[in-house]
Amino acid sequence: MRCVAMPTTSCACPMTPITTLTGASACSSPTARNLSEVRRDIFVFLRLTLRSDGCYNTVTGQVYHVARQRLQTGIRNGGSSVVVRASRHVLPWFLLAIAAFAVGWWLRQQIVTLPVATANPGARLTSLQEYSPKQSYSMALTPSDNASPVSMDLMQLFYSVFKYVEKQHVDYTPEMTKPMAYGAVRAMLQSLNDPNTRFLEPEEARLLQEAAQGNYYGIGAVLRVVRNVTQDIERRELTVVAPLPGSPAERAGLQPGDVITEIDGKWVIAYDPFRQVQRSGVRGNELVKALEDARKRVLAGLDLRKAMRSLTNKDQGAMTLTVRRGNSTLKVKVTPGVLNVDPVAYRLLPGQVGYLRIVQFNTQTPEKLKSALAGLGNRLQGLVVDLRNNPGGSVESASQVAAMLAKSPVLAVIETRNGESRRRQQVNISANPRVKAPIVVLVNRGTANVAEVLAVLLRDKAGAKLVGERTFGDGLVQTFVPLPDGSAFTMTTGKFLTWSGGDFHGKGVYPAVAAPTVLKQGHDLALEKAVSLLTQRTTTRAS
Repeated sequence: MRCVAMPTTSCACPMTPITTLTGASACSSPTARNLSEVRRDIFVFLRLTLRSDGCYNTVTGQVYHVARQRLQTGIRNGGSSVVVRASRHVLPWFLLAIAAFAVGWWLRQQIVTLPVATANPGARLTSLQEYSPKQSYSMALTPSDNASPVSMDLMQLFYSVFKYVEKQHVDYTPEMTKPMAYGAVRAMLQSLNDPNTRFLEPEEARLLQEAAQGNYYGIGAVLRVVRNVTQDIERRELTVVAPLPGSPAERAGLQPGDVITEIDGKWVIAYDPFRQVQRSGVRGNELVKALEDARKRVLAGLDLRKAMRSLTNKDQGAMTLTVRRGNSTLKVKVTPGVLNVDPVAYRLLPGQVGYLRIVQFNTQTPEKLKSALAGLGNRLQGLVVDLRNNPGGSVESASQVAAMLAKSPVLAVIETRNGESRRRQQVNISANPRVKAPIVVLVNRGTANVAEVLAVLLRDKAGAKLVGERTFGDGLVQTFVPLPDGSAFTMTTGKFLTWSGGDFHGKGVYPAVAAPTVLKQGHDLALEKAVSLLTQRTTTRAS
């Protein structure tokens, strides 16, 4: 709304006229008024002062003018006794009016400094805390869990609002019930400020469950929203954890750690541009222009959830991704499709060195590993376990894999919350190692979550050397909770620690031997280094 400077006899703002509020026209000739009328005028002044609709200068100025006239009129007509009564009774009210004036001014300054998303009431500034696909394991909720009295009060609050909207909202229809419920749950989870705790509509939940079985749609990469803060601006960036083998993402050249900033020229909204404008310090016309540019950028952009839908849609046509890789920006063309990932691949290298690649930990991985170890035979002189671009997966699956490779009663430690305290629980395994040969483990930026845990276990309990690059550093435990209508939500319920209690989240695991993990002129230098280390070790043992 815009206020226009008008004479004190009128106001351009569409609100109740001064006449009906004060009992007299703002431009009527001054007459004697009693103190109750003066008080009423000051209450009007207070009420209008606290408004923040932009009509402050015109309307409150008129009311103040009327109140002042009436005070002066009362003093002139009432003599000294009126002056005493006025000073005794009116002064406190007048001081209160001045205080309210100051408070109202301060509130309006705070409102002005807030970022305004759009002047269009139908437009929506989407949240920055949206979708991040990641393998997870399910944890049953115990029916005996009882809600606290506070929780029940809040549930009553939600139910009361819902019923009121259902009965009274002018445009409500029964078809709005599910979107309202989904929106409420999504907003509740977003309020936790955790990009990995999110609500999944039925189709999104189905895709995540299929990914846990090795079936991927879209570009075929495991993605995660990574949160970081630079210059007090919080960013939530859509980051490639691992392109899966044989996927469109791998063929297009995407690498672990790549940040997807645009899809077909549309900005993937990663931060609040209005806050950035606010911090820039611009004023006047420059501020107005900067806010308008930010509004247009948001409206033309993609929130993280829409971006994920594009990247996981098998029917999506070819797209161009703008990717930030380190300090460089590049364009990558990729055509989405359907991908079925075999979790384990193996082959026998020269010198009786076995090569075992574990792509992810899903329900098929343990049986596939048994078959692979049987196929490699029992005469191995060394074994390369390739965990590069392994984003993690099921902790149960990883436990069974660890039992076949390392002699250890514990895979990892999980730290969770128990009321107000923290507790640590071991992930126990029934160790039955089937490999007696020396082991080298390949890791890179795409090695994440339980794959990192396994790499550390093999290093510490099987004497394996780690070769490659620093790992991703994702130690979060995600719980997948299915809901009755097919929707679901994932929630961060704990943190993985190594078997000895080491915290690698946000830090990663460093290899003993650094080696590039990207093919160079068709050569896998990291694999060649691993084979070289095993050969040297075998030669040393033989001599």
